[in-house]
Amino acid sequence: MSADGKTPEIRAAEDMVEERMTQAEEALAKATLFESELPEVKLTDERIEEIEQQIRNGNAPPEIVAFQRRVDEGEFSWQDVADGTAFRDESVRSAFSASVQNMQQAKDMLDAGYDPATVINNDPNRSAGADYDDEPPDSFLR
Repeated sequence: MSADGKTPEIRAAEDMVEERMTQAEEALAKATLFESELPEVKLTDERIEEIEQQIRNGNAPPEIVAFQRRVDEGEFSWQDVADGTAFRDESVRSAFSASVQNMQQAKDMLDAGYDPATVINNDPNRSAGADYDDEPPDSFLR
């Protein structure tokens, strides 16, 4: 034992805690930097109304309909989705997981060189026979 009454094990534990705190501070600094580089995402009231109308018209899977009920009850807002705060909730992440997978597939197709019309026409949530019309589909809700 040393003069300060700490065993070698306690000193080693303190050193490990100090190292982990330094790593956590570095990670937080990197995250803060990346966050500051992201553009602010703000949904307009008009766009939120369009999204809600699509959901209420039956153009969304049950998980998204359930999320809309939570929005209607005031638990979440669509702005919470845009800024990412809603995704702290596991049920929200789960509700949107299929949509994220579909968006990743679309991104992969674009990265592979497919034109936007092909990507949109290959959307698994797009109605059969729906033609590409230069307007982005709202199928991301599915």
